[in-house]
Amino acid sequence: MPDIHRHDEFSSFDGFGNPTELAKLAKELGYTALGIANHGSVSGLVLHYKACREEGIKPILGVEAYFLPVFKKQRKKYHLCLFAKNLQGYQNIMKIMTIAEMENKYYSGTVTFELLEKYHEGIICTSACLAGYTSQAILAGNMALARKSLVKFKEIFGDDFYIEIQPYDCWDNDDIEVQKDVNLDLMGFAYDLDIKCIMTSDSHYGRKEDFDTYLKMHEIGNHNYDIVKTYGERYMPTYAQLGRRFVNIYGESSFEDRFNNGVKEYAKQMLRNLKEIENKVESDILEDLPLLLPKLDDKIDSTKLLKEKIQAGMKKRGKTSKGYLDRVKQEFDVIKYHGFEDYFLIVADYVNFAKDNDIEVGPGRGSVCNCQIAYFLGITEVDSYAHKLDFRRFLRKDKKKLPDIDLDFETSKRQIVIDYLIDKYPGHASQIASYGLYQVDNLLNDLVKVCGVPKDEIKVIKSHASRFVEKNGNNKEMNLKSLNADSYTIYLNKIYKNIFKHFTKLYKNVRYMSVHAGGVAITGGNITDYLQLRLIKEKPVSCYNLNDVEFLNVIKFDILGLKTESIINNLKNITNDAYDESWLQDPECLKNFAEGKTDAIFQYESSTAKEILRMINANNFKDVVVASALNRPGPLNFKTHELYASQKLDGNFEHDLFYKYTKDTYGTLVFQEQLQQICVNIGGLSWADADKVMKALKNVGIESVKEEMDAIKLEMTDKFVIGAVKKGIPENEAREMFTKLLVYSFNEGHATGYTIVSFQEMYYRCHYPIEFWSIKLKYTTNEKNIFKYKVNAIMDGAILFLPHVNYSAYSSLRKIEDDTVIQEGLTAIKGIGAKAAESIEKERNKNGPFRSKEEFIKRCRNRAVHKGVIKKLDEKGALEFSKKRYISRCVKYNATFYAKG
Repeated sequence: MPDIHRHDEFSSFDGFGNPTELAKLAKELGYTALGIANHGSVSGLVLHYKACREEGIKPILGVEAYFLPVFKKQRKKYHLCLFAKNLQGYQNIMKIMTIAEMENKYYSGTVTFELLEKYHEGIICTSACLAGYTSQAILAGNMALARKSLVKFKEIFGDDFYIEIQPYDCWDNDDIEVQKDVNLDLMGFAYDLDIKCIMTSDSHYGRKEDFDTYLKMHEIGNHNYDIVKTYGERYMPTYAQLGRRFVNIYGESSFEDRFNNGVKEYAKQMLRNLKEIENKVESDILEDLPLLLPKLDDKIDSTKLLKEKIQAGMKKRGKTSKGYLDRVKQEFDVIKYHGFEDYFLIVADYVNFAKDNDIEVGPGRGSVCNCQIAYFLGITEVDSYAHKLDFRRFLRKDKKKLPDIDLDFETSKRQIVIDYLIDKYPGHASQIASYGLYQVDNLLNDLVKVCGVPKDEIKVIKSHASRFVEKNGNNKEMNLKSLNADSYTIYLNKIYKNIFKHFTKLYKNVRYMSVHAGGVAITGGNITDYLQLRLIKEKPVSCYNLNDVEFLNVIKFDILGLKTESIINNLKNITNDAYDESWLQDPECLKNFAEGKTDAIFQYESSTAKEILRMINANNFKDVVVASALNRPGPLNFKTHELYASQKLDGNFEHDLFYKYTKDTYGTLVFQEQLQQICVNIGGLSWADADKVMKALKNVGIESVKEEMDAIKLEMTDKFVIGAVKKGIPENEAREMFTKLLVYSFNEGHATGYTIVSFQEMYYRCHYPIEFWSIKLKYTTNEKNIFKYKVNAIMDGAILFLPHVNYSAYSSLRKIEDDTVIQEGLTAIKGIGAKAAESIEKERNKNGPFRSKEEFIKRCRNRAVHKGVIKKLDEKGALEFSKKRYISRCVKYNATFYAKG
C-alpha cells in the first residue's frame, strides 16, 4: 500500500524530515509506494524520487497546490493535491506550477480550473485536507458549491479524481466533530457522484517521537496558528493504524445509518483505492527525460559551424602545425561521437560575449583546460597540446556524461553573462535554485530563541557545540554521535527544552530556498518539460538545485565568480597591456616565484606556498604549476613536496616504469592525469576504472563514503595487480606499485589554468608595480593584508598618499607633478564603509572640492556620514586642509612602511 499525501522539509516550516530518512521509514513501515505533496512546492521531488528508488519502493510525485477557481488577488487560497501518473503528468504539473508562480501569483502561486483543464492529462487529483476547496465549502454551509466543485473536478480528471478522507482521533472534541462531519459529507458526495474515496494521513513528520521537534520548527517559523492539539497524529502511520483511526471515530452503528457496507469494509475499500493509485503510477517517470541542447544557430549545421570556428581559432592563434591538427582531429571525433557540438558552441558564445563586453574571463579551470578545441574556441587560454595535458581526463568515447565546463568571470559582472544566456534562450533557460541547509551556526541561532536560552547563556551553548565540529576538507561537519553522548549535552537538554535533541534532528534539513549565484540551466526542449520555474527579480529561476537539474538531464552551466578576474581586468585597462603566452616565460616572474616573493599573488600568498616554491626552486612554469598542486593537505601530509625537491635535485627516480609517465615531474606522482595513465598502461585498467581510482582518492577522509571508497580501492588493487602481472611485473612489486599510487594526485589541467592566473598577477607586479599595488589595495579588506601590501608597495617604489575627503572613495592612481602615486581611498580607514565613502565622493563630484572641515560637515553630515565617521576621518588626517601638513603626514606615513620593509 502507498501513502501519498505527505509532507517533508520542502513544506517550509510545516514539514519535517528529509526525503532519504522518510523513504527508509516508509520501507520499515511496509509501504510499497510513497507520495509527496508539499505546500506549493515541487522542489523536493527529485530527492524524493531518488530516495524511494534507493529503497525499492515506488515514488509518487506530487504537490499540494494553492487553488482558486479563477485567479484573484486574494491571500486566502485552498489546497488541492496533484500527482503524476507518468512523464506527461509530471511535465503538466511543471507547467501548471510554473504558470501559477509566474503569471498567477499573489503571495503564492495560484492554480485555477482553467489551468487544470488545459494540463490535466497524466495527472491524478485529490481533494486534499480540511483546507481543500470542497471541504471549506462544506464548513461554510454551502453544500451546493461543494457538490458543484466535485462535479467540476470529476469532469476534468474523470476516474483520476479521488476524495481524501483523513481520520484523526486525538484532537479536542470540537475538532474531531468538525473533521468527522466533513468526512461524512465528503463520503456522501462520493457515493452520490460515483467518486472513489482514499484514506490519507497528511503526515507532516516521520515518527511519533518527532512531534516535539516538529513543534519547535513551527515556533522558529513564527506560524501563528495553534497546531499542538491538531497535529499530534500527523506522523507516518502503518496502514493498520490508519484504518483503526477511521473505525474508532465512526464505529459500526453510526456508520451504517448512512452507508450500506460496514465501517471496516469501507476503510478497506479506501485503502484498496490507494493501491489503485499506486498501480496507475509509473515507477520510472524521471528516467526518460532526454538530454537536449538548443542550437546556437538554427540555420547552420552545428558540426560544420564548430569546424569553422575551430579553424578560425587555429589561424588566429597561429598554431596550425601537424601536431595541433592531429590533436584537434582526435578531440573533434570524440565530441562529434557524443553529439556535443552545440555544447561547445554555446559556451564559446557566452565566453566571447563576455570578452567583447569588457568582462574578464579566467584562462580556464577544471579539466576543460585539457581540451585543445576549447583553447581554439577562446573558451580557455590553456594550450593543452603545448602543456602536454591529456584530453582523456576531460572527455572520451566511453565517458558518456556531458563534461562540465565551469569558468571564472568577474564576480561583479557575471550576472550580465547569466542574463545574456537566459535572454538568448527564452523558454529554454533559467537560473538555478539553491537549497539553504541548516548548518551549525544558523540552527543554533534559531533554537536558542525557542528553547528558552537566556542571552547570557547563548555563548555557553555555542561554545559547547563548537567542541564537536570537525573539518572535512573545506567543510565543517558536526559529530552528532559524540555530541549526544556527552554528559554536558544531556545536562543542557534537561534545562533548555531538549535543545540538542532538536539540533540533531534538524541539522542539515532545508531551511530556505535561494538562487544559486552562478548556475544556469539550459535545455533544447521546453524547460518546463523538466522543471518548474519561479519568477525572481523578473528572471526565471528553477525549483531545483544544481544536482537535481543534472539528474533530470538539463544542462547546467556554472558562471563562477572570481574577484581576481576583476583585479586583472582593472590592471589590463589601466596599463593597456593584456596577457599573452610569453608572460609564462618572463624571467622576472620566474625569479620571483623561485624566491617565494609572492605576496598578493593568487594561490601563492601563504607561507606554505612560498616555502614550496623555494624548496623546489620553481624556476619554470611547470614547477610553479606543481607547487600549486602540492600546496594541499594530502601532499603536505605525505611530504610530496620534499620528494619532488630532492628528486629534481639528484635525479634519483625509484621506478623506471613510473618515470615514463612522471618524467615531467622528476619521477614524482603529482597529477591525476599521470595516475590514470599508469593505471591504464601498466595495470591494464580501463579508463572508467582509472576514473574510479581517482574518485576514491578524491574522497579520502570523507567518513560518509569511506566504506564505498575502501571497496573501490580493494577492487581496483586486484585488477591492477592482475594487469601488471600480465605485463611481466612480479605480483609483490605490482601490489607495492599500486599502493604508491594511492596517495594523492591533483588535476593538472586545473592547476595549469589557475597558474596562468597567478602569472598574470605576477607579470603586472613585476612590470607595473604601482598600478598593481593600487588595484590590490582597492580590492583588499583584510587588515593584515592591507598592511603587508603597503609595505610591499613602498619597497617596489610606490608612494602612498593618505585618504582624504577631496580624493576617491577607493584606492586609485593620481599624478602629482611627474610622479604617479597611490591615493588611498576613504574605505581604507577602518570604520569607513562603502556607503559613507561613496556619499562623500558623490557630494564632492556634484558641488566641488571641500575647502574646510566646517564646510565638509555642513555639506556631508547625514545618516551615512554620522558623527562617528567624521571623527574617524579627522583622526586619520582625511579632514586636513593644509597642503603642507597633509604632505608632511604622508611623508611620515611612507617612512613607517619603508622601515618595516
